[in-house]
Amino acid sequence: MTRVTRACFAVVKCLIPVCFVRAARGAPVCYHRPDQVCGIAGVFVRDGGAVDHAWLAAMADTLCHRGPDADGFWVADGLGFAHRRLSVIDVSEAGRQPIGSEDGRIQVCYNGEIYNFEAIRAELVARGHLFASRTDTEVIAHAWEEWGAAAVRRFNGMFAVAVWDRASRTLWLVRDRLGVKPLYFASTPARLVFGSEIKAVLAVPGVTRTLDPAALDAFLALNYVPGPRTIWQEVSQLPPGYMLTATADRQTVEPWWDVRFGHDLYTDRDQAIEDIRALCDDAVRLRLVSDVPLGAFLSGGLDSSAVVHFMRPRHTGPLHTFSVRFDEQSFDEGPFAALVARTYDLTHHEVVCRAADVSASLDRLVFHADAPVADISMVPMYRLAEATREHVTVVLSGDGGDEVFGGYAIYHADRAARVWRTLPRWFRDRVVRPLVGALPAATTKMSLDYALRQFVAGAGEAPETAHYTWRTICSPETRATLLRPDVLAAAARDQAPEAPFLAAYTASGATELMDRLFYVDLKTFLADSILPKVDRTTMAFGLEARAPWLDYRLVELGARLPWRWKLRGRDTKVIFKDAMRGLVPDPIVGRAKAGFHAPLASWFRGPLQPLLRDVLSPTSLRILPELQVAPVQAMMEAHLAGRANHAFKLWGLVTLVRWAHAWRH
Repeated sequence: MTRVTRACFAVVKCLIPVCFVRAARGAPVCYHRPDQVCGIAGVFVRDGGAVDHAWLAAMADTLCHRGPDADGFWVADGLGFAHRRLSVIDVSEAGRQPIGSEDGRIQVCYNGEIYNFEAIRAELVARGHLFASRTDTEVIAHAWEEWGAAAVRRFNGMFAVAVWDRASRTLWLVRDRLGVKPLYFASTPARLVFGSEIKAVLAVPGVTRTLDPAALDAFLALNYVPGPRTIWQEVSQLPPGYMLTATADRQTVEPWWDVRFGHDLYTDRDQAIEDIRALCDDAVRLRLVSDVPLGAFLSGGLDSSAVVHFMRPRHTGPLHTFSVRFDEQSFDEGPFAALVARTYDLTHHEVVCRAADVSASLDRLVFHADAPVADISMVPMYRLAEATREHVTVVLSGDGGDEVFGGYAIYHADRAARVWRTLPRWFRDRVVRPLVGALPAATTKMSLDYALRQFVAGAGEAPETAHYTWRTICSPETRATLLRPDVLAAAARDQAPEAPFLAAYTASGATELMDRLFYVDLKTFLADSILPKVDRTTMAFGLEARAPWLDYRLVELGARLPWRWKLRGRDTKVIFKDAMRGLVPDPIVGRAKAGFHAPLASWFRGPLQPLLRDVLSPTSLRILPELQVAPVQAMMEAHLAGRANHAFKLWGLVTLVRWAHAWRH
């Protein structure tokens, strides 16, 4: 076939109308629709029957925000892939997905980045593999051809991968170790439907929308639904570090990676600090590979500042960084970010988040979140992502450092609870609890009254239950008033919200309490709350976020550090701070963790009161008959009157109700 003939054939393939594509039954069909951000979707018909192109087109269209640059499809043998591309590495036409191996036996549809793809590519070339592009996607195809499913253990990256072997008619779905990239599926005996977001799975006829009572109960408890559940009974998420293998008559979901805290511990602290620095540097280096503009989120905290420190020497030209500011002083970290920007000569951009941004972005947030996810920082994160995308396509973030190096203040509560349990019960119940309950409800960031109320609520429980309690938004007593009794009973027959926490606690394999709790947070709070927030808000604008501190090598190193090197007195993340001392400015290293929140408590009592009353009105609440109206109204009125700070609870309810209006029917 001549070069001209091949070119003409490629053009014809791209112009094949949908109606003719649907007629292709035997041979594989690969085709693209140009100029459309990164997401994957697909349908596996187990008996080899035809895949309706209309399903794939509808799935791809739900993901266009993730991949604005192009889309592609591959159909054959009862399997259909749909892909939306955000061009980051090899932005040429050769990088279009799906991509196959030399002989077409292996086909790959993939979302994410394999940061060490160049090293794997060189090894595969040495073994005789021929490449048609510079993409990491093609590396996956050839690696699978060479090593089979074991290839995934060689990948250092964030990814959700679908791999099809035409010879064995086997489909693999694989999610990265920590769950940076999402992957959802709905499975029946007849077919398996999957996608980067729930909306892609729901786009296929026959995937029903039945609310899961246990998931609803869990959402009210935590402001997110712990995996592998979703809010819909028919849709699940593939857990981080797991692989789903499907054939015509068999399907398994099994782990391919895990981490063990408290094992093979370091004994030389100086060596540990040296290794932390070296791995941080290398993790950032790998994440700077890009053919498009790249920048960084900069909060002014230690984690994001450390990312910038390791980026700066490797980045030529202006380094663009981005942060959110608030008019409310206790929430504003702008001065610290500005200090870092001056230190490293950054081109720094600031976004001011105000109450009006909540009203302006709420429904778009609900659309992109897909399922109820009510992290209170989603609005400023959404605004930050929107502003960042105007300048760069890829951004590095500091996410993950707290779970790996023990950065949360909650760990102090875990330790202090040991003392609490030694106090006489009469003193706890008759003196301390009434005093804490009488404290006025403040609206400042992580106020003392809020922290004390959370502490006394769980301190008397077993350590694993106490840790879960401190992560909760609505207590069992509150949920018992909010949910209709029959819904609560149905949830109780299925799974309690704390079950994933307790399961992770047991599965951790650690002997020390704190190591167990680090593992729990990595498997629950990080995977199901923090990372989905970052993914949805950034990909809403086709912005790729990379998290160097979630490099699996750094996570495994952090797991080997004795927990006493992480927590000391009232300080957290001690060894990481010591590793960054002398590199990052001293005022940043010495800061207490501030967290990333929006001042919704005061906004709800002020400019957002009309929005709050509208969304939680009896008329609006009809969309969720599972909720009881009177307790919702009472909670709202208590907050507005200043008798309590229910900001986290109310934000969860607002998000839930708006989600139901958008997605329930």
